[in-house]
Amino acid sequence: MARLRTRHCFACVLCALLVWIAAARADRALQPILYTVRVTAPATHDADVEGTFPTGRRATIDLMMPVWTPGFYRADDYAGKVAQFTARTPDGRPLTAVKSSANHWQVQTGNALSIVVSYRLRCEQRSVTTNWISEELGVLNGAATFVTLAERTARPHDVWLELPPSWPRAMTALDPAPDGLPHHFRAADYDTLVDSPIVAGALDVHEFLSHGSRHLLVDAGKPAGWDGARAAADLAKIADAVHAMWGSLPFTRYLFLNVFRDGGGGLEHRTSALLTANAARAVTPDGYHRWLGFVGHEYFHAFNAKRLRPIELGPFDYDNPPRTTSLWESEGFTEYYAALMLARSGLSTPDQFLGAIGSWIDQLQKSPGRLAQTLEQSSAGVWNNSTSGVNPNATTVSYYVKGAIVAFLLDARIRHASNGARSLDDVMRVAYRRYGGERGYTPAQFRATASEVARTNLDEWFRKAVASTEELDYGEALDWFGLALRDGTLAAHPDATAAQRDHLAALIAGTLR
Repeated sequence: MARLRTRHCFACVLCALLVWIAAARADRALQPILYTVRVTAPATHDADVEGTFPTGRRATIDLMMPVWTPGFYRADDYAGKVAQFTARTPDGRPLTAVKSSANHWQVQTGNALSIVVSYRLRCEQRSVTTNWISEELGVLNGAATFVTLAERTARPHDVWLELPPSWPRAMTALDPAPDGLPHHFRAADYDTLVDSPIVAGALDVHEFLSHGSRHLLVDAGKPAGWDGARAAADLAKIADAVHAMWGSLPFTRYLFLNVFRDGGGGLEHRTSALLTANAARAVTPDGYHRWLGFVGHEYFHAFNAKRLRPIELGPFDYDNPPRTTSLWESEGFTEYYAALMLARSGLSTPDQFLGAIGSWIDQLQKSPGRLAQTLEQSSAGVWNNSTSGVNPNATTVSYYVKGAIVAFLLDARIRHASNGARSLDDVMRVAYRRYGGERGYTPAQFRATASEVARTNLDEWFRKAVASTEELDYGEALDWFGLALRDGTLAAHPDATAAQRDHLAALIAGTLR
């Protein structure tokens, strides 16, 4: 009996010890990195950042800043905007901090449990990946703002903003911090922090619901004549069309961070998009329609690219930009669907939809790059030269333009092969179920999924379309949808049959047969 009691006591002690060790490890894993971002004189275009980092009792820690932002395929010197980089202990004892490479710093911890790093950010570059601060507003992008531990773990990153009185609001997809205080936010990990831009200032916010998901249109620096309520209502139509295509929305809250400026652009994130709208053009009918198109593009990316993605595009290595041969799908197919979602939501007429496709075909056929570079090469070479646009004198091809055309032709190929029973929509949904989230797909897996849905082998079709410089064959799509292509203009053929007209109507309506 005594031996049993001894064993029982030993087991209790062992269990208690294991629970204590597990709790201690959990505490360490959950200890957040805390940033305070102060903007005290916005006219100077500067922000002061202070970060508190746990050391894990190491004598030296390595801090880093990314050299690229996911979704934007260009390397950038974010660390070059960092100045006055210093380190200290929480009680103020100075520590040695040395810049060990272009985007890394080494800090001697002095055996402190945590260290505090301070630096000044120059915020004067207006783009969707860099930082901009003016007297009116501030835009902060994670990769360009926050230094982090080079040896990353899934620990929270908290951000506290100290803003000038003229900036009453700060909007971001980040969750509120546990303390619930204004302008205090929490990211579950560094990837989430990088994926969640922040816009602050005097902001106009319009909210709508789509199938239970909150959507917020955040306008910063809006021009005279801009109707935010109308824009939000139109974005709701796009969200509904996207939901109808995928069958669900993968978020409960989504932000359109719409910053007006001289230029234009956009970048997708998992639960937000950072948009830079041209103020003068956005209030014109044509400019507004274009704005809807590029907002729809970034919104569709929440599915295609951010969740359904090439296997190379995650997990992210912020020191080494990834190469993939599949941007023609991530970007080109998204471009096609952005135009299609406008048509399905009633924000584009069928003629406008066909006009977009005709414009892509015209651009491609006028570019000698189509005969010099394949789509796979265009994608893999994006870090060496810009292959997102079309230059009549270029030796490259745009994975946006040709990729969108390939999506249209593949849609027609599948509809024709299945006699209208299946479409590219089905390919995207099946691929999303199989490879969405953390998995990613290989080129072979995407081709196999398309062949499976079409119930015909598409390997040779894909070889010609994305792995060769052979001219694209438009004949099947023109015949299936009853279209005529003349002098760069795509339109319904005047002699189209009733069946062909039905095929085109089914494409635009998002139905089959």
